[in-house]
Amino acid sequence: MKQHLGKILILLALPLTIWAQSVTARLDTPLVVQGDTASLTITAEGKDIVFPTIDKIAGGSVLGTAESQNIVSINGKTTISKSQSYTFVPTKSATIPSFSVQVDGKVAHTQPLKLEVTKPQATGKDASVKLEMKLNKYSAYVGEPVRLDIIFKRSAAAKFDKVEIAQPEIKALWAKKLPDSPAKVENGTIVQTYSYLLSPQQEGNYTIPATFAKLGTREQTRLRSRGGMFGNDPFFDDPFFRTFNSVQMRWKKLFSNEETLHVKALPNGLDLYGDFQIQAKVDKKSVQANKPVNLTIMIEGEGNLEDIKKFDLDIPNAIVYADEPSIQADARQGAYSGIFKQKIAIVADQDYTIPAITLHYFDKKSKEEKTIQTDPIAIHVKGATTTTATPANKIEESIPTTVAAKSEPTSVQATTPKVETSQKAPSYEKFIYLALGLVLGLGLSYLLQKSKMPKQKKKEKSILQKIEKAKDDKALFELLLPYAREDKIIKESLDKLERNIYQGADEKIDKEAILEIFEEVE
Repeated sequence: MKQHLGKILILLALPLTIWAQSVTARLDTPLVVQGDTASLTITAEGKDIVFPTIDKIAGGSVLGTAESQNIVSINGKTTISKSQSYTFVPTKSATIPSFSVQVDGKVAHTQPLKLEVTKPQATGKDASVKLEMKLNKYSAYVGEPVRLDIIFKRSAAAKFDKVEIAQPEIKALWAKKLPDSPAKVENGTIVQTYSYLLSPQQEGNYTIPATFAKLGTREQTRLRSRGGMFGNDPFFDDPFFRTFNSVQMRWKKLFSNEETLHVKALPNGLDLYGDFQIQAKVDKKSVQANKPVNLTIMIEGEGNLEDIKKFDLDIPNAIVYADEPSIQADARQGAYSGIFKQKIAIVADQDYTIPAITLHYFDKKSKEEKTIQTDPIAIHVKGATTTTATPANKIEESIPTTVAAKSEPTSVQATTPKVETSQKAPSYEKFIYLALGLVLGLGLSYLLQKSKMPKQKKKEKSILQKIEKAKDDKALFELLLPYAREDKIIKESLDKLERNIYQGADEKIDKEAILEIFEEVE
């Protein structure tokens, strides 16, 4: 009885064992380099199969999934085998746990798998493909350009459908990709170089970590049965059915070495390195009062142009508006060269001098500090504002003298012979003449002052009309520039106009508020 019971138990356990073997899991590789991809494939046989949803494997996120299907026929019995692959980037060695799969309403489990992750290592010298990293110098000053080359070498026999070179991770170092050079042949090896121009921003030792190349090879997979129903039928080898083949790219990573760069600080607190020339030009040296003179500062050469600071001029009794600098530069043949340009508008109502523009930098040729500067530029202001009002005491002194000179003929030209009798009355006459002269002088001064007022109103009205008719931001900017210090709204409007003109902004200008300011002055 016990023997029969044992046989029954074995028979009951047998279907469970067979069922457990119908769901399997496998890794495409048990060993993967850190940063490389791996693939876990779960396969199950049945009609209704639900694969698990997996977000992470071995610490790495699942990048994507892919399904495939095979028709299996064994001893006249046909079953369907389905597979789902999960592509992921593992971050650490781990044991991949068992996953649950629903097959025809029942739950089955995959077996655990071990995955080992290793650190990347540079390719050996005898390999058919190599990736090298090289610096053209291993010690440099802050701002001094350094060339970094990523060199990919392969033998003629090593062929790949696609090669992707990853950009190196460069921290605290300004980097500019240089144009790719054509591949060349050296000692029977194909050599392709990818170059970067580095500009260190701070002193210190910087390690450039190993980069990698992704080598892709196309693999073709076909959906076909294994024996039985269609397995050996040559009909299904027809080119028509080959169009249903699946082509996948199989990737392999190739790692380079790492490099270290020592960066030295520039002496005397300098932050510019290179070889430069400087010039300053104005659009005119003679200008009407309260009209702008446009100054252009241009620095040309090679070096860390981005570190040149914006110039701000201090010119007494003048309004100075400095634009943001523009830089047009490019990296060529291991050097970064171009032009730094800045425009400055200056408005004044009297003569002034634009001071010398100075640039201090560390010269790449002499390896010493160097100073270059422009010449001062004198600007003549036509119709300069001067104080025309005469002090009151001067008016009082000048007017009686003038009147007395005109009145002398009437008082002195006496025809009577009684000269002595006429000398006692003059005290009253002189007093009257003096008073009349003073009244006439004050009246004349009042009329002169009054005659100027309509002109002032006319001038203000012309400004209002010009503001209303300003056709664009630049015209309005030039109209308002002489009044930059007179009102906060005008200053804010000028800032907005400057951003619109030179920075491509689209800020709204409140013309009504500006007009109200000038109407109040009127």
